[in-house]
Amino acid sequence: MTPRQQEYIKAWLQNAADDLASAQRLLEIEPMILNSACFHCQQATEKSLKAFLFFRGNEAKRTHDLSFLIDQCAQFDTIFEAIDILNLNEFAVNDARYPGFNLTPDAEEARTLYQLALEINSLVKERIIFP
Repeated sequence: MTPRQQEYIKAWLQNAADDLASAQRLLEIEPMILNSACFHCQQATEKSLKAFLFFRGNEAKRTHDLSFLIDQCAQFDTIFEAIDILNLNEFAVNDARYPGFNLTPDAEEARTLYQLALEINSLVKERIIFP
């Protein structure tokens, strides 16, 4: 793996970390901003999974579908098969992010999705080892 490829993967992981930090802050303030926190959880998970795919030499498809990305990751490491993304896909970049759609998580759901995003990010970082 070239230094440039390593930096590219590290940039994906940094972007995921930024989304996790954003989600955390949105869950700490009063009132909590739950929908946006869940969006950042979805984004962090997406970026983490794509970093893993790039690390494995796979060109991650342009998609926001976490189920698809999990399946792709599972082709390289079966531990990903056990991941249940719950309803995290619902918070991806799509029409449901606009008014008129009933996509309002409660605080418990948002915290659960935040923990899930943290766990997936941690799992990915454990598996990305640079020479």
